[in-house]
Amino acid sequence: MLRSREFTGQDLRLFIDWAAESPEWEAYETDASAIEEYMRRYDMYRGSWLVWEQHGEPAAITFSVEWAPSNEKAWIGTVIVNPAKRQTGIAKAVISSLAGHFKEKGHKVLFAGVPEKRHDWVLFLGAAGFEQFKLEEEHMIMLRPLQ
Repeated sequence: MLRSREFTGQDLRLFIDWAAESPEWEAYETDASAIEEYMRRYDMYRGSWLVWEQHGEPAAITFSVEWAPSNEKAWIGTVIVNPAKRQTGIAKAVISSLAGHFKEKGHKVLFAGVPEKRHDWVLFLGAAGFEQFKLEEEHMIMLRPLQ
């Protein structure tokens, strides 16, 4: 069973360790040593940092917002999975849970943006129910209908 809880300061080490084992993520987001600052940059969006647990073990960390200033819609901003649990469907399950949450709140669509050059990330989001919406600078903006 997959459950979410609020991210706490005690979870920071998880995020740092997982980022350090994710060179592609570090290349586009931030160095593992700068995770606290990375998280602070998102404070202005008033979103939710969540830790997702499977069978009581940390499985993923996400950041999402119900209202983004760019289009006043719900967005997923970060998904990082425990390296020991990658390729097991955790990320898709987490995204489906977030999509269900936003649908219950009345949203009709969920957005995500990824570096356009990260074809593997674009393909993953496609497999998770997202469609390509538009290219904005160097990012592919994708959406997932919630109907």
